[in-house]
Amino acid sequence: MSNLDNLVQKILDDAKSRASAMLDESNRYKEELINSKAREANEIKKRIIEKAMAEANLLKERAISSAELRARNEKLKAKQKIIDQAFDIAKERLKNLDDNRYISFLTNTIKTLKLSGDEIIVVPEKMREKVKSLGLFSRISEDECVDSGFLIKDKGIILNYTFDSLIDYYREELEIEIAQSLFKEQE
Repeated sequence: MSNLDNLVQKILDDAKSRASAMLDESNRYKEELINSKAREANEIKKRIIEKAMAEANLLKERAISSAELRARNEKLKAKQKIIDQAFDIAKERLKNLDDNRYISFLTNTIKTLKLSGDEIIVVPEKMREKVKSLGLFSRISEDECVDSGFLIKDKGIILNYTFDSLIDYYREELEIEIAQSLFKEQE
């Protein structure tokens, strides 16, 4: 029976050897699979982090750009407010123009116009007597007046030379010059 015991022992040893080899191969496969999946996971993690960083940078750039745009808009609003105040000051000063300068403006402007003499002129109330004394117009409105400058009325046509209207008319081209003058050292 010793041969049989030897044979059984040999079969058992072979089976143990094969089982051990299979176990070793299974462990190697398991390790390779774990390492492979770990590398894949690290690659995915790396891509996710890169994507998150790119998105974070994009959001940061957008936030900075938005803040810069808001700051620029606020700066433009402030500049526009200053320009508006400059025009308001100019209008106020023109309303309070002294008599000699007003008469000079009136006579110089009238010289450039082709008038028939039948027109009615509308002037500020405080200037009515002064304009009458010039003798330039035969008809000076007694019931109407303007705040500044003057109007000339003739057969439904009104020539508007009030200072507010003149400033509003020239405002667009004057704004550029005023802005350059006011903000030249800040640009």
